[in-house]
Amino acid sequence: MAANHDEYDGLAMLMSMGFDREQSIQALNASAGNLETAIGSLLSCGGGGGNGGIGSGSGGRTSAASSDDGVRGNNNENTRAMTTRAVHCSVSQYNNDTGINGRSACTAIALTMACKLLAKLNDARRAATTTTTTTTTTTTTTAPTNVEDCIDSEFLSVSIQEGIYLHHRSLVHDSGVEHASVEELLCAFSSSSSNIGDNSSNVFSSLRQFDYSPRQGLLSNASFDDNPMGLESTLSQCQLDAMDKQSYIAVVITKPPETVLVLIPPASSHSSSSSSHPYVLLDSHPRPQQLSPHYPTGSYALHHSSLRDLVTSLQQIFPVVELGSDVPEMMAMMYNSFDAYPFQCIME
Repeated sequence: MAANHDEYDGLAMLMSMGFDREQSIQALNASAGNLETAIGSLLSCGGGGGNGGIGSGSGGRTSAASSDDGVRGNNNENTRAMTTRAVHCSVSQYNNDTGINGRSACTAIALTMACKLLAKLNDARRAATTTTTTTTTTTTTTAPTNVEDCIDSEFLSVSIQEGIYLHHRSLVHDSGVEHASVEELLCAFSSSSSNIGDNSSNVFSSLRQFDYSPRQGLLSNASFDDNPMGLESTLSQCQLDAMDKQSYIAVVITKPPETVLVLIPPASSHSSSSSSHPYVLLDSHPRPQQLSPHYPTGSYALHHSSLRDLVTSLQQIFPVVELGSDVPEMMAMMYNSFDAYPFQCIME
């Protein structure tokens, strides 16, 4: 008799990637519950949006948004976000060159991406800042930083492999906890509490967490005005709460068992070109049956022209779970809750 795969941690993960329940159970049965093998078999069967299975290495591709009218999985024209650019990488947390199991490393990967990206953007901003002094005034001007120059397939590959290593090295991992929280990882790698004993002990020190972080949110199908705790409202508030009004904000979004990273431009950039100040979703999970027309079979970064378009992509990854009227309201809220951790790197 087949095992009850509701008990497998991998079932929820496969379904969150867009595979239906029957496909997921069949793949887990065939692989004796091994998640990596199940993912490989599903992708090799053509579930990856026509791009083939996940390969090894950091091979990637970059594409503009497509006008493809086809429908795959649960996507349709009404839920498709407008992306101005997509960066693909064959490396994911399930398929990497570290030799380490990275299936639960998404939070460490998201923090690693946040740290590296914010540092890159600040370095570019610092280099582009010029100061002009006259006899009476001093004027400082900053040239816009092009985010597209900071994110490519190599960045995704390196960040994922570094994040997997950090997850493996963390005290949380060593204690047997599989899915580490943001708080646990920040504590594990703080210089004051870490006994890891290598150069990674203070790796996240440049990240500055906002006050009142994390912001707790609630997924719903309500509009922006009707859900002050929804994705759009929460991310909009993070943008307004920025400590440095000229810098990007990196928001780590966790909805167990998954974590993704979003990059939000400063509110002051609203009048600038959306292509130079995009809203970016970075994800170490493959989504071969989601996010039309891209259907990423490895890690990816999607650039969006607006916050609302970014939220549309996030809603495909984190759909509202409808549990029925017989389920207590508090339990339904728990299933649809998420946490948003906003960070910046402050220029000195």
